[in-house]
Amino acid sequence: MKQLTFLLILATFFAFSCTKEDVSIATESTNNLVGEWRWVSSTGGIAGKTITPTSAGYERKLVLTADLKFSRYKDNTLESSGTYQLTQGKSIYKVEQVDFIKFSNGTSSVIMNQSTTELSLADNFFDGFGETYQRIKK
Repeated sequence: MKQLTFLLILATFFAFSCTKEDVSIATESTNNLVGEWRWVSSTGGIAGKTITPTSAGYERKLVLTADLKFSRYKDNTLESSGTYQLTQGKSIYKVEQVDFIKFSNGTSSVIMNQSTTELSLADNFFDGFGETYQRIKK
C-alpha cells in the first residue's frame, strides 16, 4: 500500500511539473490576428533589401481565421493553406519569450507588432526577412 501511495504521489508530481516549450497564447491574441491582411512590404536579407507590391509586380494577402486556418494568396491565386497555431518561444530579437505564429507548412514567424490595423512578422534567423501587413477586413 505504501508503494502504491508513493507511486501515486510521484506520478502526480511529474504530471504537474512537466512544462511544454511552446505555450499557447490567449484567445484574445488569436482574435486580434483573425482577418484578411494585405502585404505592404518585406525587408531583410544580407543586403537589407525592401520589396513592395510595386517593386515585386504582384500583390499578396494573408487570411487568418478564428478556427486557426490560414490561406496565402498571390494576385488572388491561392499559394498555400493549412492550419496555424500561436505559441511563445525564444527569438533572436529579445531575451524574454515572444509570440510566434507557426504554420502547418513548416514555416513560423515572430509576431513583432500586432494592432487592429497592422501586423508585422519576422523570420527568427539572421539575414531573414520581416513582413508588414495592413488589415483589409476583420
